[in-house]
Order: sequence, then C-alpha cells, then structure tokens
Amino acid sequence: MTLKKQAIHSVLWTFIDSFLVKGLSFVAGLILARLLGPSEFGLLGMISIFIAIGTSLVDSGLSSSLIRTKEADNTDYSTVFFTNLGMSLLIYGLLFVSAPYIADFYEQPILIGLIRLYCVGFVISALSAVQLTILIKAMKFKRITHFNIPSTIIGVCVGVGLGYMGYGVWSLVWMYLVTQACNSILLWSFSEWKPGLLISKEKLKFHYNFGYKLMLSGLLDQVFKNIYNVVIGKFFSAQSLGYYERAKTFNSYPSLMLTGIIGRVTYPMLANIQDDTVRVSRVYKNILQMTFFVIAPVMLGAAAVAKPLFLLVLGKEWLPAVPFFQILSISFMLYPIHAFNINVLKVYGRSDLFLKLEIYKKIIITISILIAFQFGIYALVWSSVFASFVGLVINTHYSSQMINYSLKHQLLDMLPVFVIASIVFVVMQFGVHFLELQPLIAQIFIPLLIGVVLYVSIHYVFKTKAIMYVITFIKNRNL
Repeated sequence: MTLKKQAIHSVLWTFIDSFLVKGLSFVAGLILARLLGPSEFGLLGMISIFIAIGTSLVDSGLSSSLIRTKEADNTDYSTVFFTNLGMSLLIYGLLFVSAPYIADFYEQPILIGLIRLYCVGFVISALSAVQLTILIKAMKFKRITHFNIPSTIIGVCVGVGLGYMGYGVWSLVWMYLVTQACNSILLWSFSEWKPGLLISKEKLKFHYNFGYKLMLSGLLDQVFKNIYNVVIGKFFSAQSLGYYERAKTFNSYPSLMLTGIIGRVTYPMLANIQDDTVRVSRVYKNILQMTFFVIAPVMLGAAAVAKPLFLLVLGKEWLPAVPFFQILSISFMLYPIHAFNINVLKVYGRSDLFLKLEIYKKIIITISILIAFQFGIYALVWSSVFASFVGLVINTHYSSQMINYSLKHQLLDMLPVFVIASIVFVVMQFGVHFLELQPLIAQIFIPLLIGVVLYVSIHYVFKTKAIMYVITFIKNRNL
C-alpha cells in the first residue's frame, strides 16, 4: 500500500474510532451529567491534574521514541514494556500515599478513595501500551478501532448503569476503569507481540534520551492544561469547577477527536517521509488548511448555539456552564494545529526544542493566570484563550523553520477561514436570538443549517485556498 493510500485508510479508521468511541463516551457524559449534577463532575475535575501528571510519567515519552525508531526490535519493545509497567506501579504508589494530602488541600475527604481507585488505570494501561504502540507504528488503525469500540461500549454500560443506581461520582470512575481493562485485555489477547525477559540498558538509554524531553514537555503541558481546575476547585467551588469541567469536556469532543486523528496518523506518516523536506512541507500545508477549514466553523458554530443546546441536552441546571463553553470554543479551535506543529518537532527528533518551547509557553500561562485570577473566574478562562494564541505563534515559528513554511504564511493561510467562520458565528447568534421563542430544536438546527450554507458559500464564491484544497482532496484523495 502506498503512503497516500495508507494515510487515507488510516484517517478513515481513526475517524471511525474517534467518532464512535468518543461519541459513546460523550453521550454517556451527557446522561451522567443529568443524573449526577455539577458537584460530582467538579470532584473528578479536582484530581484531573494528578491523573494527567501520572499518565505523562508512566509513558515517559518512550512510546513516541519507539514509533520514530525505524529498526526497533523485540529488545526495544520489551525494555519499554517493563519500564512502563515499573513506572506505573511507582506512580500509583506515590499517589496512593499522597491521596490524604490532596483531599486536605481541597477539603474534600471523598477524594482519598477516588484517587486510590482511579489511578489503578495507570497499571492497566501500562500492560498494553507497547501493543498499542506497535499497531500505531504500523498504522493499523482499523485493528485499534476493533478493540476500542467493544471496550467503550462495556465501560459506558457499566458507568451509566451505576449512575442510574445512585453511585454518584463512583460511576464515572468505574466507567473509566472498565473501559481501560477491557481494552488492555483485547490488546494483550490479540497482539502478535508478547514481552520477553529482555531488558537492555543501552536500549533504555537510547529511548529515554529522546523520550524524557517529551515526558517533561508533556508533563508541563498536562499540568498547565489542568491548572485551571486546581485554581477554580481551590478558590471557587466544586459546583463552579463542575460547570467549567463539563464545558471543557464538551468543547474537547470535536477538537480532540480531530487532534487525535491528526496526531496518530501524521506522526508515523511524516516519520516515514522525514528525509524529504519538500514533501513534508507540502503535506503539512495541505493538512493544515483542511484541518482549520473544518475545526474553525465547528467550534464557533457550537458556541453560537450553546444556550439552546445546553438547555435541550443538559437542562436549566447546567446553564451557568454556557459562558465557559463559548469562551473555551475559541481556545479549542487551535488545538489540532498545535498537535500538528508538535508532531513536526518530534519527527525531526527535536525533543530538546519541544521541551524548550513548552517552558516558554508555560511561563506565559503562569503570568496570564496570575494577572487574570484577580479579575474573577471568567477572566481566568479568557486567559487560557490568550495563552493558546501565543502558544500557536511560538509553535509555528519553530516548526516552520524545519519545513520552509513560515509563520507568516501559515497565519495568512488560516486568516480567511477564521474571518469567514467569525462572520458565520455572528449571523448564527442573531438567528438564535430571533428564534428564542421557538422550540429548542428549531433554535439549534435552523441557525446551524444557515451557518453551514453560508460558510461553504462564502468560501466557494471567493475561491479560498482552503476550499479549493478540500475540493481537490475529495476528487483526487491526494495529500
């Protein structure tokens, strides 16, 4: 199979996987939001930063190193397997001991049990991390989908069932653990690779020298992605954090679904052509234009119909989450572009630069939080939008030097899409306001229909680069 066909095949199956798997989890989240309420989600949001830190430390960037290593053998895989497993047990032990102190920080005793149970997922995931990495490296996304779908269905059934039975926040924990356990069992059972007692110090050093910088970068990224949860949970209330957490989760569904597709597919794909800079540059530019063409109107369109959408799906109890959702839509619009830029750095082995950029970006986030915090919770959320835009500029500035696609040209290519999507957002907002006395379904779908037609029409009339590339891609399926 050629790289072009392999890429299209991979995108298709990764999309199916993301759409179905994340879609099922998304629907489960909607059902549980109605059953549980904001405070329960706020409790889980309080420990999200510790879960994120643990996840980054367990993998240590070793999976990314395996993917970019062209001649990886059984010794490489076994060394990484036992390293990940050992790290998962160590991190679980540390969080088990730390749980009472975390609970004291938030003044929420229930967090002790939540942390100790939820973090079992680290060990479960580590048992099948290498098997998953091997499939990603080989771009066998169809097989990954076959494992993810039944695992998610079982996990969702357990979580929703426990929610109906009155288990509260514990239903969210068990939904996660059951999903992870089923996925690991399937990956372990059907993988052609099994670990051998092969641990090489040289292999570990090789992968760790590349991976530890990604680990530190990922650690910084996860800490600062979740730092807002810590600040809101500590200084505001569990209910406020619940509103913020649900708004962020619902925003992340389309954004992270697209980011996941881009991240999984483009990293191994670009790694295969890393020696051909001209080709990498062409593929990068095409995917950038198509990605932003899709994500910008999706996020801004969702923000435009947020109020009737929350009323219809979650009920009046969740209306305070609407402003959070609308603000975060702007930030999440840029996430797929961030992911693509980061992949360029990893493909060319610049994990050192990756770490350096993460430090720069986190300094900016810290300063923006310290300033915005003084003006209340909404200013705090707006600071995340500012940090996302600055982070994009920093990422694209350095990645562009490797592929001869300058920051200026990247921003100019994205600008028409952003302007048109913003115009459509304003029109849709007027539509929602005009239809406020109509049924909620009408308030949502009529503006959405108008938005889609208007967005595509403006692009087509002005023959923008983005839509011309999308049309070419659909006709020729050529990156």
